[in-house]
Amino acid sequence: MNALKRVWTIAATALWRGYRRPVNVLLGIGLPLFFGVVVSSLFAGTGDGTRAVVVDLDGGPAAQAFVKGLEATPMQVSRSTRADAEEQLAAARIPVAVVLPEDFSASVAAGHPHLELLHGPTYEPGNLVERRARALAASLATGRAAPELPVRTVPPRDTVDADRYPYLRIVFGFYAMFALSTLMHQAYELHEERENGTLARMLALGVPFAEVVAGRALALLLEGAVQGAVMIGATAALGAPWLGAGLPALALSVVATLVCASGLALAVAGVTRTAAQVNNVAVLGSTAAAMLGGAFWPLDVVPAFVQKVGHLSPVYWAVDSLREAFAFGGPIVGQAQALAVLVLMGALGAAVGVTGLRRLAE
Repeated sequence: MNALKRVWTIAATALWRGYRRPVNVLLGIGLPLFFGVVVSSLFAGTGDGTRAVVVDLDGGPAAQAFVKGLEATPMQVSRSTRADAEEQLAAARIPVAVVLPEDFSASVAAGHPHLELLHGPTYEPGNLVERRARALAASLATGRAAPELPVRTVPPRDTVDADRYPYLRIVFGFYAMFALSTLMHQAYELHEERENGTLARMLALGVPFAEVVAGRALALLLEGAVQGAVMIGATAALGAPWLGAGLPALALSVVATLVCASGLALAVAGVTRTAAQVNNVAVLGSTAAAMLGGAFWPLDVVPAFVQKVGHLSPVYWAVDSLREAFAFGGPIVGQAQALAVLVLMGALGAAVGVTGLRRLAE
């Protein structure tokens, strides 16, 4: 039996053993499917558009006209108190807030509109809300129509309904989370084989250790591929526009996510000593990665420092690769950075895992 055939046999056997257990089918297929079809629908629709928070301390006709003009734009306008606006700014949930002071209507009537703009840590000069607020205030003072709002709607692409993209983001975030969790759980079988002597017997029969690990890695990739096909296929059947950026763009995101998850699963198997430790790391690690990476909610609703920490999560880069494909460049272009980070994480994880597993086998 040549090496490739042995690797394939090990992978197929591991896959068969995994799916032979009903609980594995439930956790690896049933639960992700439930989250992809049902739970994702509950999280979708939270909106990713530009938010404009207005604090109206005036309440006069000019202030009402100002808010009405802002609401006529594609921005999501909400009224707030000053304290609440300051809290959202401090938490980096919005970059800027518009305050209409008590003398706003009087200042408009006098031809010198008075606005307050509160800036948060994520504010950048030329902010869209700020520009529109200035233009509207000037328009009210001069009686001239405000210039056309310089909004350029950047994807999702024309082939994708913009309202559907948040759903794709959430489903793919869940997929990345379950890929991490499931593959890490499956890595515990390496410990089981070591503990029950199967690994020692395989090595005694002359199967090289590298082929055992390669077979296990292939099994992880195949299991993740099956899981992805089920989640994406089921939601596509319900109308999710997964091919809006083209099949290559979607395939690259899925493959890179699988490479990353498989590498990290090997790393967990290599640095732990028992199957119980693997399970604990799988549950805690995948959940934390999903929460930090934006699987449950857009990262702009969390504090700025959490947004930066999220860059450490493979889920963040998995979702980012999909977003870049749908929003900007399609396959490769735009995705390159996210794909490279995912593959690098997977390669580093695999290196750590193989080193640790070799130490265990000795």
